Amino acid sequence: MGKQVFEGIRVLDFSNNVAGPCCASLLADQGAEVIKIERPVAGDDSRGIMPRVEGKSLTFMWTNRGKHSVELDLHDPEAQDIIKRMILDADVIVESFKPGQMKKFGLDYETVHALKPSLVYCSISACGQTGAYASKPGFDIIAQGMSGLMDLAGDPDGMPVKQGVTIGDYVGSLNAYGAIVTALYHSRATGVGQLVDISLLDGLIYCNTTLDNAATNDAYPTRSGPHHGTMAPYGIYNGKDGQSVIIAAYTNAMWRRLCTAMDMPGLADDPRFNTIPLRCQNLKELVAVIEQWLKGFDRIQDAVDRMEANNVATCKIRSTHEVANDPVLWEREAIVELPTSPSFKEHKTVRTRGKVARYTETPIILRRPPDLGEDNYDILGKYGWDKAKVDEMEAKWAAQKPKK
Repeated sequence: MGKQVFEGIRVLDFSNNVAGPCCASLLADQGAEVIKIERPVAGDDSRGIMPRVEGKSLTFMWTNRGKHSVELDLHDPEAQDIIKRMILDADVIVESFKPGQMKKFGLDYETVHALKPSLVYCSISACGQTGAYASKPGFDIIAQGMSGLMDLAGDPDGMPVKQGVTIGDYVGSLNAYGAIVTALYHSRATGVGQLVDISLLDGLIYCNTTLDNAATNDAYPTRSGPHHGTMAPYGIYNGKDGQSVIIAAYTNAMWRRLCTAMDMPGLADDPRFNTIPLRCQNLKELVAVIEQWLKGFDRIQDAVDRMEANNVATCKIRSTHEVANDPVLWEREAIVELPTSPSFKEHKTVRTRGKVARYTETPIILRRPPDLGEDNYDILGKYGWDKAKVDEMEAKWAAQKPKK
């Protein structure tokens, strides 16, 4: 096994919930030392959300794997002072407070850059650090609604539908990871750090391909339901007893192969369907033909097998439970057993998501998450707080109402 690419890189993670923590965990997977600064007593908000094992959040575990945890009240001047000492040894800061909040702690980019000019400072928020939307609350659902993507999801005659997962957070985390790596490369080459401004909204707008059409043609794209507005067949098709498949055979060559799979080769030249625009124009008739064929199968997988034998892009729509138990994905380590923290009594590992990339020379290692404040004595001791001082500050903060 080769050396991990970020060994020797130290990250201070002030972020909360999903996007920032997930980004910092990607750095930890590659060998960075990530010190998570958590609110005393309560910790990261995601420690309190479902689902849980032994009372502990699986979301927190996954988005904070491989980190150390230190409790510090950022409102406290003494905590701010020790953090500034920690900054001198850091290479990266990740924070996800509402824009302007870090300045109230004396830990804003300008202050930190003056302390350590080579440091990369990544701020993750709902709508970015600039512009009239900067003050919007930093939640994924806000970014989904403002990006236009929510208006594209759902039935054409129904209401907009949010994505089933916090897609803005995860797009944001990947964007932040890539941006931090870019800024680190620049810092290593020049000795100059910089502010990296990541917006969940920007990330989802980048994903909204219909904006191109709306921007250039003054169009008003909206929900297209289970089918695509400009490609066909390209969508969800229903078979018998509620079984459904994806068919993505919009190219003329693949359309012909689909017709062969359905034992209807003459359909390929039907004047209603022999070009992509015509198939889109006559979509209702196209769907009826394909679904009538699918309903001839008691097992939808038999239709999938027939199409795949003819090199048609297709798949059965699977439940998340099916995905979690797919041996192919386990073998590829897309699903893994993640080690738990020391406070777990019964579970040494939990099943969860795995690696987002594979490298031949720089391995990814998914390490366990930390218990809240697990590294208080060790890390704070290196910066002048002995055990008595740590205990004193913890007792002081515990006696106060936790600040958010």
